[in-house]
Amino acid sequence: MKSKRDYKTLDKVVYYSVIEKIKNGELKPNEHLTEERLSKELGVSRSPIRKAITALVAEGVLDYRTYSGVVVKDTLVDSTRYVQLLEVIELFVKAALEKLEQSEEEINIEEFEKCIQSMDRASYLRDLDEYIFNEHQFFLRLINYSGNPYYKEMTKKVFFNINYFSADPINQYSEEMRERNIKQLTHVVELLKDRRYSEASDEIKALLLNYGANAFR
Repeated sequence: MKSKRDYKTLDKVVYYSVIEKIKNGELKPNEHLTEERLSKELGVSRSPIRKAITALVAEGVLDYRTYSGVVVKDTLVDSTRYVQLLEVIELFVKAALEKLEQSEEEINIEEFEKCIQSMDRASYLRDLDEYIFNEHQFFLRLINYSGNPYYKEMTKKVFFNINYFSADPINQYSEEMRERNIKQLTHVVELLKDRRYSEASDEIKALLLNYGANAFR
């Protein structure tokens, strides 16, 4: 995932500008949004605005409504909604691990180890965006073993909302917390190697509970 500041095209400028306007309260849920308005506010022609709106509708940030046109959806993530989103992730992970337990499918352990290595390196460099990206990739790869493509797509949207619409403290992991998370995920990988899927599920549930508790601190 690119940094929110790392964009080069006009449609990306519009895309992230709309996200920032929603996050800082300039755009509110159910507010009507037009190409003309954005063109005046951002000094951008309508073509890139149209592209940005299409992308934001696909992400679930904006919505097309009959007779209303484009409106802003309620996407802001406070601590309570964050915990609810984590519960969705937990359910998808549990479903994937239950399916693995019932099948003979082999897991690609290396892909999970690479995610953890990248998290460890990003944590050392204090690159929180990269750390979170690889953490999310770990969960996405695991959920992919559910065999249900809708789980993966819904998880991507959950992570998108957490990345861009969470209150800042929610995503601010301390160094101590990052190290603890890496240790727990490393333990999860060891459990996966031994096909101890029920224990891996419990470990991930405990990890996500810690994430939720951190959001209320």
